[in-house]
Amino acid sequence: MEIREERPLNKKAIFAFLLASCIIAAFFAYLYIDLNRKLETISVVSGIFGSTPRSPLEIYNEVKDSIVLIEKRENSSQGMITKSICSGFIFDKNHILTVYNLTANADEIRVVFNNKTKIKAKIQGFDEYSNLAVLEISENVTITQPPLVLGESENLHLEEKIHIVAKACGTNTLLISGEVNGLGLPLWLKEEFPLVDVIAFSVRVLNSEMLGAPLLNSRGEAIGMIVDLGNITTLGYAISSKMMKRIASSIIKYGGYEHLWLKGVSGVDMTPEIARTMNISFTAGFLVTGVDLNVSELEAKEKLQAGDIIIQINSEKVSGMYDIVAYLEENRESSVELTVMRDGEVLKEPITWPVDVFSPQSSD
Repeated sequence: MEIREERPLNKKAIFAFLLASCIIAAFFAYLYIDLNRKLETISVVSGIFGSTPRSPLEIYNEVKDSIVLIEKRENSSQGMITKSICSGFIFDKNHILTVYNLTANADEIRVVFNNKTKIKAKIQGFDEYSNLAVLEISENVTITQPPLVLGESENLHLEEKIHIVAKACGTNTLLISGEVNGLGLPLWLKEEFPLVDVIAFSVRVLNSEMLGAPLLNSRGEAIGMIVDLGNITTLGYAISSKMMKRIASSIIKYGGYEHLWLKGVSGVDMTPEIARTMNISFTAGFLVTGVDLNVSELEAKEKLQAGDIIIQINSEKVSGMYDIVAYLEENRESSVELTVMRDGEVLKEPITWPVDVFSPQSSD
């Protein structure tokens, strides 16, 4: 009978096997987690795996009672007459959002609900740079119709389908669909200061009565409000829900909204023509043309000078004024670090500069 000698187990082989098993298990766990994260992102952006997208008719039926007609009325020899109309929507039980340019300087503002109820309102506050006005119901009533659900405009993507429910031809409620054509855009509703984070969209037709109407995603959430029609009858611009919430909430709480800018600084965007005049090759940035600020007001050793080109604010590159405004709107800091080009060379140290509330005089 043959007796075989048992060999001791190879501990190194066992360890290698266990290690390989752990690595394989970790790899598949990572794939599983990564896949779930991607599916979650797709769900948020497109709604495919999230709440079921609604049909246009379902969206219309869900939001129509939250859309109102706004009448700007003025005194005349024939009595009170309606001078202009536009759309608006319910923000909360006491407030309605609409556009400022079609409600400003009214002797009376009248809100007409979908059930034909008419009540008076007044402008609680407004922001000219976004063309947003907050109306407060002036009569002793509370809005019983539901406010619109506000969505996350940050999750929009190009060519995403959008819907508009607005007032048109008087008290009729109109549904029209289109798509997103641009995101995070500047819009110069007033020459001296841009509105940031604007949504460009296209639909079959637009008219002034649709100003103030909500831009809705496929779940019926308001992800913007129409504030400008542009120069093409099928292309419009909407303030994003992110900026809309920020500005409207500030107006309701404080009576207004403060846009920020570099204290005392005026200037223009760099252009190839300006670069040739200055005999430099750098064509991007914000050219400082004036500084109305005493050196004693600064903690920094350096002070901005006329002729400086701001090329970076903190860690963000600056190609022009819009980049500075967009950074300050998002971060709302009291001071910033500016990287500056002077006489054709970038200064070794950034300049610390204070931030203040924008006023037209600061950019003249």
